[in-house]
Amino acid sequence: MIFKFIPVERRRFFMRVNLSLVCLVAMGGLQAYSKTFAQISIQRQNITLPQLFQEIRKQSGYDFFYKESLLSDKDPVNIQMQNASIEKILDYSLNGKSLTYDIKNRIVVIKQLENKQRNIVGRVITEDRSPLSGASIKVKGQPRVFFTDENGHFSISASNKVTELIISYIGYKDCIVRPGDEFMEIKMAKLDNQLAEVNVISTGYQKIKKEQLTGAASTLSEKDYQQRVAVTGNFLENLEGKVPGLVYNSISGELSIRGVSTFDAVKKPLIVLDGFPTEIDINSINPTDIISVSVLRDAAAASIYGVQASNGVIVIETRRGKSGKPTFTFRNTFAFDSKPDFDYMRYLDTKEFIDLQRDMVSTGGDDRYFYSDYNPIDQVTSILFDLKDGLIDNKLAEEKIGAIASYNNLAEYKRLFYRRRLVNNINFDISGGTEKSTYLIGVNHIGERAQKVGTDNKKTILNVANTYKFNKNISFDFKGIYSNNRIKNGTTPDYSDLLPFERIVDENGNPLPATFGEFREKFYVINKDYNERAQSLGLYDQLYYPFGELSATTQKTSLNSFRAQGRLNAKITEWLNIDLGGAIENEQGVNDLLKTEDSYRVRYLVNTKAKKDPANGTPLFTDLPQGNFLTKETLKNTAYTLRAQANLNYETKDKKHSISGIIGIEQRQVKAESFKTTFFGYDDQSLINKPVNLQVLNSRIKPAFKEVGDYGSSFNSNDYFGEKYSDRRFRSFYGQGTYMFKHKYIATGSIRIDQSNLFGVDDKYKNKPLWSLGMNWRMGEEEFIKSVSWINSLQIRAASGFNGNVPSSFNGPFLILTSGLNNRFNTSEVFYDVLSPENQSIRWETTTNYNLGLDYGLLKNRISGSVDLYYKRTKDVFGTMSADPTLGFNQYSANTASIENKGLEILLTSVNIDKSIFKWRTSATASFNKNRVIEVQAKDKTSSLDIISGTDLQKDYPMNALFSYRYAGLNNLGHPGVYDRNGNVLVLNTYDDAVIDVDFDDLVYSGTTNPKYVIGLNNQFSVGSFDLSFLFMYYGGHVMRVQQPNPDELQSGNAIKGSSNYWKKPGDELVTAIPGLPEYGTPEDFMYSARYGYTYGDRYVRKADYIRLRDIILTYNLKNDFLQKVGLSNTQFRFQVQNPFKYTFSGNDIDPESIDRRTGIRTLPQTSFYSLTFSTTF
Repeated sequence: MIFKFIPVERRRFFMRVNLSLVCLVAMGGLQAYSKTFAQISIQRQNITLPQLFQEIRKQSGYDFFYKESLLSDKDPVNIQMQNASIEKILDYSLNGKSLTYDIKNRIVVIKQLENKQRNIVGRVITEDRSPLSGASIKVKGQPRVFFTDENGHFSISASNKVTELIISYIGYKDCIVRPGDEFMEIKMAKLDNQLAEVNVISTGYQKIKKEQLTGAASTLSEKDYQQRVAVTGNFLENLEGKVPGLVYNSISGELSIRGVSTFDAVKKPLIVLDGFPTEIDINSINPTDIISVSVLRDAAAASIYGVQASNGVIVIETRRGKSGKPTFTFRNTFAFDSKPDFDYMRYLDTKEFIDLQRDMVSTGGDDRYFYSDYNPIDQVTSILFDLKDGLIDNKLAEEKIGAIASYNNLAEYKRLFYRRRLVNNINFDISGGTEKSTYLIGVNHIGERAQKVGTDNKKTILNVANTYKFNKNISFDFKGIYSNNRIKNGTTPDYSDLLPFERIVDENGNPLPATFGEFREKFYVINKDYNERAQSLGLYDQLYYPFGELSATTQKTSLNSFRAQGRLNAKITEWLNIDLGGAIENEQGVNDLLKTEDSYRVRYLVNTKAKKDPANGTPLFTDLPQGNFLTKETLKNTAYTLRAQANLNYETKDKKHSISGIIGIEQRQVKAESFKTTFFGYDDQSLINKPVNLQVLNSRIKPAFKEVGDYGSSFNSNDYFGEKYSDRRFRSFYGQGTYMFKHKYIATGSIRIDQSNLFGVDDKYKNKPLWSLGMNWRMGEEEFIKSVSWINSLQIRAASGFNGNVPSSFNGPFLILTSGLNNRFNTSEVFYDVLSPENQSIRWETTTNYNLGLDYGLLKNRISGSVDLYYKRTKDVFGTMSADPTLGFNQYSANTASIENKGLEILLTSVNIDKSIFKWRTSATASFNKNRVIEVQAKDKTSSLDIISGTDLQKDYPMNALFSYRYAGLNNLGHPGVYDRNGNVLVLNTYDDAVIDVDFDDLVYSGTTNPKYVIGLNNQFSVGSFDLSFLFMYYGGHVMRVQQPNPDELQSGNAIKGSSNYWKKPGDELVTAIPGLPEYGTPEDFMYSARYGYTYGDRYVRKADYIRLRDIILTYNLKNDFLQKVGLSNTQFRFQVQNPFKYTFSGNDIDPESIDRRTGIRTLPQTSFYSLTFSTTF
């Protein structure tokens, strides 16, 4: 046995001793041989341990003692250290070599590391430092496999003799590392020519490996989700076209997964945020923080949520802190759009409008004697009346009308009430931490100037995230969100409420009055003569000033949302751990609607409620005081979730069998409260209000002054006062399990029992279990598939399940009432209306799901995707039934119907080109959904119009079925006719005793208003430092009604271009389909229902299929060699255009996204939205 001792030189030894003695005296007795005294610098490649020890001795004077045999088989080391302690150098050099050391009296003894267990800890991350959850870690020489947690951390107890760890993750290269005694950070590199596949799907309760999934679920990675900037903070926008089965309308906000399967219950999918359901406003979720979105589409994936999951589940995971030094991330987006396209609305120009006015007067449809002496008459109608009565001649009338017709106020309206939309979105966060604790603090602020003048939105979101590991077995995770949203809304009149020839402001910009009141009120408004008389008596100006309302009536809303959640995880064994956690939410809002003393509504109400002083006839404002009206509504929503859960993850030593699962109990409560009151005579400076006589205010007695009109004021107490309260409580027991044999054959099952205060006491409904079963055959692991080189993965999934839905706030087992005040008389008595009588047999809506799926990866995973077939049947659907009115109610809530949805979903992703200088990737989603009402309990017989309007649902047709009259054209009187089932032509009449109507069999089914086909096609290109992507969306298989010209809509303001080309005389029915104007005083005058045959005729239904280029995104990534000089990384500029192009197959004059598909009424279309984003990390 050979020992080696490296002595020091005698002279240097004595010099060191003397120097030490001097230091000892100088320091007053401190030890001279501090362990950290020597500072050593070594920069060598492939240096042997003996050479290293010699170098240390030269620089520090430390002597080494060891057996030469200990070092004979040890590999050289590479070391780059500057001014390091001897301990740090030795720890680094001896790591993984089964050696250790002792230092005593400046002698280093090298010895064999004892064979004992040690704890290996570390974290697995990607190249951009994102954690890899579910990465497998195999210890060389041991059969067991370990997995990283949701933060990428792992802790392994292993022998000191362990020399290698093998880390694997789908889509990444295997990594082999030598374990050390210190915390390890392991970076994984992506595989070449392989799609970056998300391997773990979060259900909120657990994370499931994708290959173990038996149900239908999709996950968007952070990269795919963040491809598009959610400029306004709406996280749902980024899901469109990327998840099969999901349909989202950004204008209406409607969201559905695999169709709609309820009439009156909750229709939206459940939103789960970081593991717990959320009830806060979804705008309180910062899209920049989202790192993954999982969409659970069938029962096997979603039934763990029970009755909340019938419409699907969207699971959102947000960022956590990353260990390491503090990292700052900054992103700023500025966006603007173009002004809205008013030409799309097809408003009448002034000439056509006046032409229709001429015809209305000539037919008697608009007659002077139709008005009271105080009602307003517009300029043109007044001239036409004078001409008709012989007060002026035709020449003078035409001169006056010609002067008026030369002006159109649409340009003025757009200038005064609309502008470009501007958005500024700033996001900043800091994250960092150690292997024990991480933190993240982020702030997001969005300032938005809306298109409508006077409307602005400011939103600030603060979020925090913290993880703490008490030890290797116990950890705690915390997240919090605070959001403040402030919205200011001005009052913008609809252009259809204005007459096109009336000026809105004078030459100095002062507001001018409109002829009619707001919403085209004609009979509650006074004319200018009466208005002057009223003002002379001391009453308010009672004319309506559209532009003045912009500042006279404002609405301000402040919404504060708070959410906090925590989860404590305790590792009991290697295969069992416990989660204890919960979330609390509190959302409080205040909505202030201030109508100043100058607003039309205040002036009108105060005038009509004024008393007349019997002594001098002057007005007394005692019942309704002068001053402002402030309507204040407070909202409060609170929710909490408590959960205790055990998690099992076990694999046998031979790795043939593995079992994983969860079992838990959950308690949940959701409360919503609102209170509305109004302060009359309110002064916003002194904050004082004045008393009001509510009995008089609620009555509709005639005004005391005839100068303000003969009609009592229209006052709805629900607009000024009200209170609501709802409380939903749930207790749930649940479990889920997965069994896998040979990593090829997988079976899953779940069960949940939900109890709720929303249902009756009948036990057969109260404790009904909701469940799912599924199977997965990983064919790609079979030898006969492995031999096919171009197939990389293949698996077949099959699942069925049973989940449910909860009723809305106005359905349940108990008597539900609404109350109000009778304002028809001066008594203002309280009345009650039965919304729903007691019904203890009401029960869950239940949905049975079946799903068959195929997942594949081909050509080295350059092509991958999935195909799913599904069938959903929902029964016991909530609806309303007719009842005997003598019972005190005319309808009641019950489980009345069954609905089915069936369809096909396809996901396809391909790497078309993957070269270093050019990359091209395509992702496509396709969905088909067919909806049908299987059965529905019929109400009392109703008119055909109820069927056409969608009020009544029909068996064997979709929920959103569109029915139409069989339009037969006009007769020789200009009346529209419809065909019955036998081909007979009828003219509808439902307004008098001689009812002429058609029944269901006489109508034609035009189609569904919901798209049956949804396709998203996303292409991404990379050339050098530039990335380009664009998303096309196709919606098809549905129909829409298109509004047609109708002169009879002139007075309502809804007449559109072409309305003057109506039937005027016999024979015109051969050249026009537009009905004629009824002659005043004839029976035809009141046959309004006949026009429904024209308005809702099958002739005016179009296909609603369309393609829209949803976005184009160009990104420039700055080169790192430049950024490092200024301390930046991951810096990019991104230019994004949303909605630049649209094509409608039935005519590009219609935008199916900007129309009520059932009535044909148009709304302003979406404008193109441009944004520029700068982001960086430092």
